Amino acid sequence: MRVQSGSARITRVRTTAMAFAITSLLAAAPLALAAGKPWVVQAPATSDGLVIKEGALPVAAAGKQLTMTVDGMTTPIAPGSYRGKVVLTPTDDVVVTYKQLDPHQFRSAIYVNDGRYVAGKSVAAAVQGGSVDDQGARGVRIDSNEARFNGVVVTGDSKYTLDAPVIDLVGNGGNDFAGYGAAIMSSGNAEVTVNRPKIRTHGAIRTAIFVGGKSTMHVNDADIEVYNGTLPADYKFTIEVGKMMEVPWMLGLHGNVRATNLVDHGTVYYTRAHIKAQGWGALSTDDAAVTRMYVKDSLIEVIDSGYGAYSIGDSIDSFSNSTLNVADVGLIMAGQGSGVFTDGSVVNSGRYGVMMHAGNGAGTLTVDKGSVINSRSTAIEAKGRGGQVILDHAQVNAGNGIVLQAMENDDPFMKKMMAGGPPPGPIVGEQGPEGATPEPPPHPDVDVLANGMKLTGDFINTRTKQGGLNLELRDSSLVGAVSTGTQAALGGQEPTDKTYWQIGHVINTFAPTPEANGATVKVGEGSRWVVTKTSYLTGLDLAKGSEVVAAPGYKLSLSVDGKVQALKPGHYQGKLVVDVQALN
Repeated sequence: MRVQSGSARITRVRTTAMAFAITSLLAAAPLALAAGKPWVVQAPATSDGLVIKEGALPVAAAGKQLTMTVDGMTTPIAPGSYRGKVVLTPTDDVVVTYKQLDPHQFRSAIYVNDGRYVAGKSVAAAVQGGSVDDQGARGVRIDSNEARFNGVVVTGDSKYTLDAPVIDLVGNGGNDFAGYGAAIMSSGNAEVTVNRPKIRTHGAIRTAIFVGGKSTMHVNDADIEVYNGTLPADYKFTIEVGKMMEVPWMLGLHGNVRATNLVDHGTVYYTRAHIKAQGWGALSTDDAAVTRMYVKDSLIEVIDSGYGAYSIGDSIDSFSNSTLNVADVGLIMAGQGSGVFTDGSVVNSGRYGVMMHAGNGAGTLTVDKGSVINSRSTAIEAKGRGGQVILDHAQVNAGNGIVLQAMENDDPFMKKMMAGGPPPGPIVGEQGPEGATPEPPPHPDVDVLANGMKLTGDFINTRTKQGGLNLELRDSSLVGAVSTGTQAALGGQEPTDKTYWQIGHVINTFAPTPEANGATVKVGEGSRWVVTKTSYLTGLDLAKGSEVVAAPGYKLSLSVDGKVQALKPGHYQGKLVVDVQALN
């Protein structure tokens, strides 16, 4: 590797009599460190092999951190015998404070700040091959076999390019809300371009890509895979930000690593990327003030459990000509988070296409321009909240026959919070970074616009105590039911951490609602609704040139507040029953 930053180069300094160093020495036999001496490493030190005995761990001077590499791979400093080229590298402290947590002390192979490669904060011995300077790194390889070691950190007012980096990290991360232990991290006002990266991580919260602060990152032609790790023996489940090391089971998921995380005011572009996660999720936003994610021409995979993408706070996750093959949920929307699937994007989900939860109904889901949602269960769930859904010249295919369900939230934590009490278990930590966008006024209804759509399946509202479901068909057709109803937990019992997979899976019964909120349908000119099951509504608008009919072999009737009425263009309000009966 060739490293240069202005006039700064890696140098070695003499140590005092009370300090320890092996200055560029390649010994014929491994060096043995005996106990009882102050092994303080003050300069990068090299040895051909190293034996560390109990009570003889080398340490860094005050204000420094120490990293050991063996043949270029970072390795925990512990008693043992190490063969190969061993380098002990002291680096200046990089202290990162996240909320009220104890400060994190970052170590990284490459550290760039304010447009300069910082030699004193970089573990150059962990960079194999390639070249590094103030403008970028080319063809480097970084291997780590210890927890919480960062690959590349770019911060401050920097503009930096990484070409073809290969990064392999084994061991748990430290805090994936802060980028502690990430393979590539940007923060501050940095602008980072990453071309053709190959990244593998194996560990809990060992993020491959982290974008925070007000930074922007462009990731092109990426090959990224992340795999679950082993949680610490003393770890206890928590959803507190900065301490959480596994996906909240209340989402109906399991796993402990997010492939990427976008926080604060960050912006990220993934183009022609392949991103694969074993569990938890592939593309995450969290602790967001204002974040934007743009995914184009990419393949996103989640293989065991988890989501393709998550949007929270003032966030927009946008997918163009991309495919998401996911175990559980294509996209989760929380708070003001929004999602866009456009330009022929496809979601193939083993359970739910999109799940909206938490928040007051802000945020919009858009599926347009030939995009497709394929789900084995419900295509779109709106849990305990309102929201806006735009389906425009797209396809939505629900494996269980439910295109959209507005439902009471069956997440036990959210149910407790919505009832005015704290959730069971640990309390969620401080939410929202400085400068977060205030939430807009509540929007309790789920409003769905279907334009240029051919829909097959049902629209159900089982949260009528909280808000309505309003469906507008514009130049569209629907073969299915639209109705209010009630829901019951699968198996009759509220899900727990042992039955987390049941979350989102409820038993529905179509029924009229005593509440003013209900379900309304607006059938526009040129649109057609083929009613397949008796539906209970609170409003129906039929435009001239629209059509509402029964499925073949059935007959249809409409009653309003108990009185049968002819179906013709006009507005109907009250307790409506669109009754479907088989022909004799």
